Amino acid sequence: MLILPLHRPLTRATFPFVTALLIVANVLVFFGWQGGDEAAMASARQHYLHSELARHEVPAYGRYLARTNQVDALNELDAMPEDVRADYVADLTLTDVGFVAALESGDLFHSTGELETWRPLRAQYDALLGEVFTLRHLLRSSEVDPWRMLASAFLHGGVMHLIGNMLFLLALGLLVEGALGSGRFLGVYLLGAFGSSAASLLWRWGEAGGGLGASGAVAALMGAFCVIWGRQPVRFFYWFGVVFDYVRAPAIWLLPLWLGWEVYNLLANDDLGIGFDAHAGGIVSGALMGAALVRFGQVRDGFILDTGDQPRDDRWERAQACLGRMQLAEAERLLEELVREQPDRFDLRLALYRVARNGQRRDATTARGLGLLELDVVDPEQVQAQSAVLAELDDAGIEVASARRLELARRWLRSGALDSAEEVLKGAGHGDEQELAQLRFQLALGWRDRHDHAAHQKALRTLVERHPDQPQAEKARFLLAALESEPLVNAHSPAR
Repeated sequence: MLILPLHRPLTRATFPFVTALLIVANVLVFFGWQGGDEAAMASARQHYLHSELARHEVPAYGRYLARTNQVDALNELDAMPEDVRADYVADLTLTDVGFVAALESGDLFHSTGELETWRPLRAQYDALLGEVFTLRHLLRSSEVDPWRMLASAFLHGGVMHLIGNMLFLLALGLLVEGALGSGRFLGVYLLGAFGSSAASLLWRWGEAGGGLGASGAVAALMGAFCVIWGRQPVRFFYWFGVVFDYVRAPAIWLLPLWLGWEVYNLLANDDLGIGFDAHAGGIVSGALMGAALVRFGQVRDGFILDTGDQPRDDRWERAQACLGRMQLAEAERLLEELVREQPDRFDLRLALYRVARNGQRRDATTARGLGLLELDVVDPEQVQAQSAVLAELDDAGIEVASARRLELARRWLRSGALDSAEEVLKGAGHGDEQELAQLRFQLALGWRDRHDHAAHQKALRTLVERHPDQPQAEKARFLLAALESEPLVNAHSPAR
């Protein structure tokens, strides 16, 4: 699920300076200080595997799991091949503060001598880990460290992780910074980072693991945005699976959607390695801060209510005017922009088809016409438009496959467009005889249900003539015989 508010254009007047600085800071941290972490981490890992450290810590980890009653983890460790256990334990020591504390206490070693042998080995390894910037600032579960709770919000695990968070930060920062002002916005962002980290610690306490990324602080902006903008209608882009579009709705409606999505994933998909706990905590903390700011009048209502900097979107009207003046190139440019934003809008696709047809561009006419016929429409006017497009393609000698004609017939029959269905069946050729017979039989029953007896009889006779050997033809003969035995009914059938 993706829901992103895109309500204000990014202009000189609306430019969010603090948001831009936060984006720059995140980018600098990732490509600067985090840039050497991969090599430093590889060096530390090699040291761990080739020193005597693993020989002491792997069995100690097994004893730690037994003492803390982590039966499943202990069974998992025992089932591992010996050559991968060191790698596994090396990973866990990065964030398992409980295990590291137990090691340092000496409780996991059999003798004081073993503890004294382990300490200098561990000190060398810790010195190498200290060269890894990310590990020095990562939020670690089961550890309350105010600096890590804030600093981890400026770390990212990869380029796409960074890009995704920064896109959301820009979109939300534009709206929230404008509504709050730079200082209050920065406060919400930083306190939101603390709030999301606190929620993650609360949810993950006792576990081994860590968290990083700006998404918790960005989630706080989500919560604040919903409350600060409240019932003000805002333009959103949404994407659910294969369905996406723009819509206007009150901002507050997004609060249960965003929060519900994070809570659902936290409960159902907690093994994905995504900080749904931090996201949910960020949304809640941001919403609470937003409510406090609204309550104490710290919101710029003029920015929220002002729509003067948003010119009305008149591209559709301009495109229609260009069509009327036969300015096809400009009409096509405007329509293509709109279709990219609203690909399922029938009138836009129809207008694009007409641009190609009026410009006598056969390839574009064919592609756009066939694409228009693929749209599943139920509105009678749109069905009539599709039927007219099909007739125009036929007149132009553009081949429309029988399978597509049959699909149109099925859709138009379902929508009750019997005239259009009857026309398309005329040109369906001799494809699937059984399918054609069934569709013509459905057409006949449709005319009967409308009490158009003449059309009903005509459809039955066509079925018998075209498909005499199909089972539906036998049913048609039976119905025709019944009709012929009722001359009074036939005499009063409406003319066609």
